[in-house]
Amino acid sequence: MDRRKILLVDDEIHIQEMLRINMKSQGFDCLSAYTGEEALDMARNELPDLILLDVMMPGIDGVETCRRLKADKDLRAIPVIMVSAKSQGQDKIKGLEGGADDYITKPFSIHELFLRIKASLRQVDFLRNGHDGILRAGTLSLDTERHQVSTEGNRIDLTLKEFRILYLLMKNRAALISREEMIQQVFDMEPEKMGRTLDVHISNLRKKLEALNVSGCEIETVRGKGFRISP
Repeated sequence: MDRRKILLVDDEIHIQEMLRINMKSQGFDCLSAYTGEEALDMARNELPDLILLDVMMPGIDGVETCRRLKADKDLRAIPVIMVSAKSQGQDKIKGLEGGADDYITKPFSIHELFLRIKASLRQVDFLRNGHDGILRAGTLSLDTERHQVSTEGNRIDLTLKEFRILYLLMKNRAALISREEMIQQVFDMEPEKMGRTLDVHISNLRKKLEALNVSGCEIETVRGKGFRISP
């Protein structure tokens, strides 16, 4: 298998060097960008397998950089892990609402970082190997081979995690997916480490479906139990 390319986006040189050394020790190739503008250009030119994106940077910050990445049809499927020195819940929510697939706060352990990176890459591999054809619920259509979601001919642009959540719900249509099962399958993490991350992704997904007037199905929350697609 080809070595995976990780784009490191951080304006602090010493952090770039530390990450690059550790990434190479784990068998990854590294690309470096020091501003949001550089990150966008490099992502378009190099198409990395994953982007590790710092929030606080000169010029456009990490949240806006992430929004622009996820707005680009050629880049939106690349998983983005946002890195921030801020641990407040609102800052994390802002990053996830900007389209980040995951979020980690400084200081972090290298071991934890690699667990997050490898979990995100496993999700990419899972979706690439999916062969369930087209799943449907109401006006919603999910193509597992082309990784596209649409309603009545209108494409719905989803992040990697949003697509994975919707895929899991539609594949098990009408069945209740417990919160714990969804966290394990979509995020590959222990539920106690998730906080509100899953809820933010579900909220973002609902907003995108509502914006295009998806009908005949909805993502239902069963309090204290989990989620399901219902008519």
